[in-house]
Amino acid sequence: MATLSRGARGLLGGPRRAGARTRGNRAAASRRQGVGLLVQRRGCNAPGALVCRAAGPGDKEDKNSVEKVYNPQTPAGEMLSYYLSEQPHLFQDAVNEQLRLLETEKEEAKEKKKEKGDKEKTDPSELVLYQRMEEVRDLEMTRNLEDLMYFAVVERFTSLGVSMLSPLNDIVDIDGNSDLENLTKGVHSVESLEMVRSHLMQVLSGPAGSPPPNLNSVLKISKLQAAQVYAASVMFGYFLRRVDARFQLEKAMGLLNEVNSDAVERLESIFGQASSAESWDEDAESFVQARAEESAAASDNLPREKPKSKLQEYIETFDQQTLQETAQILSKEGSTLVERQTRGLFGDINELQEEIKNALGGDGPDVLSSPEDLLLRLQEVIASGEVKSLTLTVAAQRRVVLEAVAFGAFLRDIENYVAKETVGLLTGNTFP
Repeated sequence: MATLSRGARGLLGGPRRAGARTRGNRAAASRRQGVGLLVQRRGCNAPGALVCRAAGPGDKEDKNSVEKVYNPQTPAGEMLSYYLSEQPHLFQDAVNEQLRLLETEKEEAKEKKKEKGDKEKTDPSELVLYQRMEEVRDLEMTRNLEDLMYFAVVERFTSLGVSMLSPLNDIVDIDGNSDLENLTKGVHSVESLEMVRSHLMQVLSGPAGSPPPNLNSVLKISKLQAAQVYAASVMFGYFLRRVDARFQLEKAMGLLNEVNSDAVERLESIFGQASSAESWDEDAESFVQARAEESAAASDNLPREKPKSKLQEYIETFDQQTLQETAQILSKEGSTLVERQTRGLFGDINELQEEIKNALGGDGPDVLSSPEDLLLRLQEVIASGEVKSLTLTVAAQRRVVLEAVAFGAFLRDIENYVAKETVGLLTGNTFP
């Protein structure tokens, strides 16, 4: 697995201090007061005013501020944002303390609910009030946990020296060749990298499966398409982290099974199959050459003997149900963060969907029937400016996708840490 930074190691395995439960209320009050002083001292009175930047050395002061994408919802979130940007050496302690406080509050809420249950039997008129108070308290704890998890993810990017994306609009002017090593070898295990390459090449090939002219080629795609690709890449990174952890555990215990030959089709139906280049910062010519050779082999019906990583072979032993279960985000907090991150970068997804629906003719009788006609009509409305779009190079799109995959991987790391270090904080997702 990739080597973790000092901050990441602390987050994924730091010891818990004893006696925190007895100090819960006093510490919470002290922490809230401290947050107020920090905000007042810096003259920032609105949520999200404290700048949290995940930038590497030498970046401009006003570049890629995280608060443009995600505004803290709670005073605790503002505090974590402050520590991350101004006193990063204190960030890990702040995260651990907030987790202890949230766990204490959760247990106290359960005890109060039990006490109120007896009272409700004799005083049912207060039932509605108690229920409302519980809803407000639960919502506050959920928001605190979401802020904690988000800024813990941001800390992972900061530790790598990676500048996270700002909201993407119109012409996307980002360096497509920046942070490639950190976003790949700095995030994923050796076994995972080949699957990341395959996912990336599949995305860059586009809906028709043909290679782009070169990495400097300019694409114009709808914001909805870009948002869908981003969210899918986050989910891929999350999935990859889950199966890699399982793979590494079974590998260490000597429990790996032989590959099931009929599982390849199931894997391809979910993620597709694509080739990969040797390097993350290859030039345009090598990228085109790799895709051209692949296309030529396919047209000549020649078998491709591309060696598979052990992790890919391991995943191919999964049945369909296991694949689907592993690809699901386990907590509601994690799902919310994926939605908020995507919305912060691209805008409201429902609005973008409605915009494209109206541009394509809505639900009327003229709705296009074949996928080819639909794709052609979509390209027309994008070119005419009827829907919001992004103009970016293929290299820039590659950079966006790699950050999304890393975001998903880090989200799983943090979610796993919270689940291990606390009891009952995460809200489990329910699946059909």
